[in-house]
Amino acid sequence: MDFDYTQHHGGVSYGFIRGKDKVVLIKSGLGGSCLGYKNKYLRMAHRLKSKHGCGVIVSSNPNDGEIHADTDRNILEQFIYESGIEPHEVYFFGNSNGCIKGLELASMGVKFKRMILVNMPLMINLHKIKRCISAIPDTHVITVYGEYDPSYKYTPFINGKFDNSELLSVPMADHNFEGHINEFTALCDMLIGTD
Repeated sequence: MDFDYTQHHGGVSYGFIRGKDKVVLIKSGLGGSCLGYKNKYLRMAHRLKSKHGCGVIVSSNPNDGEIHADTDRNILEQFIYESGIEPHEVYFFGNSNGCIKGLELASMGVKFKRMILVNMPLMINLHKIKRCISAIPDTHVITVYGEYDPSYKYTPFINGKFDNSELLSVPMADHNFEGHINEFTALCDMLIGTD
């Protein structure tokens, strides 16, 4: 199991799985690769392709202090164009700091139909996160927290505050979903849903 092809741009690595229906962008946590621990992002990409027909881009998230939002947006647009998926629906799955990067993309005008934001670090910039979620009222935002994640105790600050958002928790899971890797990878199924 591998990506169909990979690219590297400005320190960011991208893995691509070709699909014929929807497009999913997965952004790893800070310092994370496009494969992920125990190939979790690669496994998610193949799951999205086999179960839902999705084309998938998985993006690394180098710890270099850069946002890389312009590069991510350009890569996404190029992939959609080259895939010929019309009309396209675009979805986002982010982990930890990758959630913040996804919200940056959405605030730049990337129209995600649904976003899953896992263990988004609320203690870093809660006001910016709230502002970004408020600015994308047409995007369904699902925030997911492991009950042992440090940000879990801050979830009352976002729970029920937005019409377009819902909060889910995973019992016994920590920030890295240690021992819960299968539960983590299965979260991607909520992206497509049953609209």
